[in-house]
Amino acid sequence: MQLKERFLNAIISGELGRTDDEGVIVETGEFKKYFSDIKSDYVNSFLPAVTIEKGRCSISHTKYLFRIRKGTYRVHPDAIKEQIRINIKNEMALNKVPLKNDRYYF
Repeated sequence: MQLKERFLNAIISGELGRTDDEGVIVETGEFKKYFSDIKSDYVNSFLPAVTIEKGRCSISHTKYLFRIRKGTYRVHPDAIKEQIRINIKNEMALNKVPLKNDRYYF
């Protein structure tokens, strides 16, 4: 499983991040502690690398966080919805449930 998937699944399960009125907030220290099994510098560069550039508001498959301030990031809600959709699709495939279509609405 990629770090992106692990990260978003930890957000979805509530194991990582805190919720406020505008969504889910993650801090660098909390992220590093949760992913302490990763020994490379990748854990240090992950959050800045997936941050949406200033002036933009839409996600891509590689950019899905907003930087609030140094060390603090907000997860784009569409990234969470997309990961939930992927999780449902994977679970259905694992259980061999036929898919009527490829769209899920939340």
